[in-house]
Amino acid sequence: MHLTDLWDHPQAQKPRWLPPAKSNRTFPDVPSAIESLAVEAHDCLTIKADRAAVALARAVVEASAKEKGVTKGSLIAKIEELHQLGLLRGHIKEAAHEVRFSGNEVAHGDLTPVDHEAAEEILTLMDEVLNDLFQSPARVAGARQRRLERSQAGPAAMNATAAVDQPST
Repeated sequence: MHLTDLWDHPQAQKPRWLPPAKSNRTFPDVPSAIESLAVEAHDCLTIKADRAAVALARAVVEASAKEKGVTKGSLIAKIEELHQLGLLRGHIKEAAHEVRFSGNEVAHGDLTPVDHEAAEEILTLMDEVLNDLFQSPARVAGARQRRLERSQAGPAAMNATAAVDQPST
């Protein structure tokens, strides 16, 4: 019997490469070190490394707090302070706590199984935290900057743009 004959055996599993796919997630307004953790968490989901994904999601929340200058105390205290500073909306504070709860179960060796759907949900919540702390403020700042640039260009430039946008009669 040759090695290649083993692949034709009814109980043989077909060879596969890991990871089968990358998440292709990006977080353009998140600091690169934190973005790297978040992308890696999503990459873990693609190979169903669900506990790893959840543990990384918790690390993303903690690293994000530190990036925002909230460095003292437990993660509970950091999340609460982010909320008190107005950096996390109320429901996103609760999302951060859900990430913390699930991450703690993994990080502290409770060996609690994490199903794939639960891991996906936790990473969705992690994404919401990143949106509140980094991405949404960056979008608002960008819109403000573009508005200021338009207003500094003066009324003539704005009228020229308006004339171009008008349909011809």
